Amino acid sequence: MGFLQPLALIALPLIGLPILIHLINQHRHRTIPWAAMMFLMSAKRMSKGMARLRHFLILLMRVLAVAALIFVVSRPLSGGWLGSIGMSKPDATLILLDRSASMEIQDLQAGQSKRFAALQKLAQLLEQGDYGTHLVLIDSASGQLQEVDSPKALLGLPTTESSATSADIPGMLESALAYLKANKSGRVDVWICSDLSENDWDVESGRWQAIREEFAQLEGVHHFLLAYADLPSDNLSVRVENVQRWERGNDAELVLDVVVRSKSTGWVTQPVHTTRKRFPIEFEVNNVRSVVEVELDRQGASLQGHRIPIDTKLRSGWGSVGLPGDANPLDNRFFFVFSEPPVRRAVVVSDDVKNGEAFRRALTIPIDPRFQHQVDIISVDRVAEIDWKSTGLLIWQAALPRGSVADQIAQFVDTGRVVIFFPSSQNADEQLFASRWEDWQTPGSQQVFGISWWRGDTDLLAHVESGDALPLNELRTYRYRSFESTGTPLARFDDDASLLTRVATDHGAVYFCSTLPTAQFSSFEREGVIFYVILQRALDQGCRALAVASQRDANLDVLADRNEWELVAPEDNSPLLSQSGLHAGVYRDGAYWTAVNRSHIEDSAAAVPVEAVDALFDGMSYRRIDVDVGDTSALASELWRIFLIAMIVALLVEAVLSLPSRRVRTTPLIDLTVSGGSAE
Repeated sequence: MGFLQPLALIALPLIGLPILIHLINQHRHRTIPWAAMMFLMSAKRMSKGMARLRHFLILLMRVLAVAALIFVVSRPLSGGWLGSIGMSKPDATLILLDRSASMEIQDLQAGQSKRFAALQKLAQLLEQGDYGTHLVLIDSASGQLQEVDSPKALLGLPTTESSATSADIPGMLESALAYLKANKSGRVDVWICSDLSENDWDVESGRWQAIREEFAQLEGVHHFLLAYADLPSDNLSVRVENVQRWERGNDAELVLDVVVRSKSTGWVTQPVHTTRKRFPIEFEVNNVRSVVEVELDRQGASLQGHRIPIDTKLRSGWGSVGLPGDANPLDNRFFFVFSEPPVRRAVVVSDDVKNGEAFRRALTIPIDPRFQHQVDIISVDRVAEIDWKSTGLLIWQAALPRGSVADQIAQFVDTGRVVIFFPSSQNADEQLFASRWEDWQTPGSQQVFGISWWRGDTDLLAHVESGDALPLNELRTYRYRSFESTGTPLARFDDDASLLTRVATDHGAVYFCSTLPTAQFSSFEREGVIFYVILQRALDQGCRALAVASQRDANLDVLADRNEWELVAPEDNSPLLSQSGLHAGVYRDGAYWTAVNRSHIEDSAAAVPVEAVDALFDGMSYRRIDVDVGDTSALASELWRIFLIAMIVALLVEAVLSLPSRRVRTTPLIDLTVSGGSAE
């Protein structure tokens, strides 16, 4: 229990005042024995037990009344979880705010999003109590620390507004740790506001162990989680993929795929025949609008290869796809840009002819015959011949480079391109992208390495458009080369070693594959499908940077590659310049176009089980507070009215007990009172 006026509790010893008065009153008279009245003693002893009980209850009611009055003045707050805060004022209060797109799910009746509801509740709680000398905000979109003047100011800051980004909760806690260590703070309250999205919490990350160990070394740090894990009753999200501009004779058109996902709990329990309905999708291309109705089922809907006629003079431009309003307005619109497709060029660096040919065969055949593919196979000593500006994918099957070549590859990735490293037969200690090759591994008695796990929700090994998984369980590996890396595994062998790992980069993508496609090492080339899909997806991802029109996920530095980006759409509610990359929209810089949207994972990620989240804080001072988005009640309410009622009840009970009992009284014939005492 917390108190708004804790100094009033100093008066608690006053509850002993009724007891003190009772003791003083007992010694006011001296009792003198009187022989004539001795026959009355036996009758009095019979009623003495009940009288003592009545006197004890009267005394207890007086004590409770005084105690209730003191608690009324101290203004207590409700909430058992608030007991761990204690009555001392914290030195600092840190607020870790999740601004991801999924936090904009609203209660349609209250009109509040999870993000705004959390800020409002937290601001009210901190205004009621003490929030310390320093009130510091860490928002997920910018990751920056900002000192706030007051809790009310949280509701009007640009850094607490909605965004189309994803969150990194472990990274925010690492920022909080850095602040606490730098400022040597004493008692600190850390408030985390989140919807427990899987992508945001990344519970499998190895960073959590280090975070727990670091916080365990700090004393007086208390963690509180405002958890908004409830799912909307009916919410749809829309996404556009594979936008292409094609010409047929004198006609031009856009060809695109539209995916509508249902993140809903409302239809699952309905009969199959009631789970389909017609649903409108609005298309807009350069301010020209059209509407198409699709059939929606419990999973959503899709339009594959949807065609939109355009003017042949329109070589590049922008558009959007929109849905009617529902629980989350941020996932109801998706922006896209288009231009003429560039030549998809890949470069394979390898000194092994067989491996080079395997890569060439998988990269030469395009997924769509309208694309032009160009694949160059060169040896390590011809790296200087690479045309870095026109290349989208680099396959490096040789010893890790160093010096100027390593710098060129780093710049290549920084411009949004993709590089995949495959092991070489050479033994070298070079390190690149915080990764290095180690020893070759061969299987024991089982003769082959199988795949025990892979990530099928996103990246190179994601399920195909039909929803079927790639047949990685059929892949057989006969030799692989282990490697040390700080990246995130996308697939693992039976012995838990990584087959494919993605290394974190600000732009572009870097992958390490631990085996080779030829028959001596694996069945990659023989199986065909897996190897082909991995390389084609990597080529598609890398060649997006070659086009004058690009699709990008919202983040703080998404527009950092050019200085003259101007907002084209939406025209209303233009964000501040410092926040522009955090919001969905279309931007233009001369001939270049880019569309910024929420990441793919924001539409599909589920909530982490609360048990798994609680386990992340094992060994730390931690409380979770589960709140519904439509719940408008405060996190803590004052209880002084309850104590005032308790005081009144105690005084009434005391008054009733003090009434004279209705019994026959014996009146003495003479006055028994003598000076200096009383007779019984």
